[in-house]
Amino acid sequence: MELYMKKLTSVALTVAISCISTSVLAERPDFSKTVAARADYDFSKNISAAEQPNNIQRVSTRHDFSKTLAATSDYNFSKNPYVEPVKHTHPSSQHDFSKTEALLDGSL
Repeated sequence: MELYMKKLTSVALTVAISCISTSVLAERPDFSKTVAARADYDFSKNISAAEQPNNIQRVSTRHDFSKTLAATSDYNFSKNPYVEPVKHTHPSSQHDFSKTEALLDGSL
């Protein structure tokens, strides 16, 4: 059994090392082969950040209520349905331990 465990550990380590070494030895990009790396490349022809078109539209988070149906002069607010206000009850922050199941079972 001990020999089997040693072989299993050896195989596992070999697989782990081979996986790690392949990612380490992977080909890295060679930037010397890019167009900008050539000696005759003219960097002055690049578009500067100030010259780039900036067509970003600002999106407003505010709603324009003048375009709603209620903003028209014909809208009759008295025809709106009446909504009953919701009443919230706030439970007590105190817990009544005399009503717990453990006390009711008599196990305490």
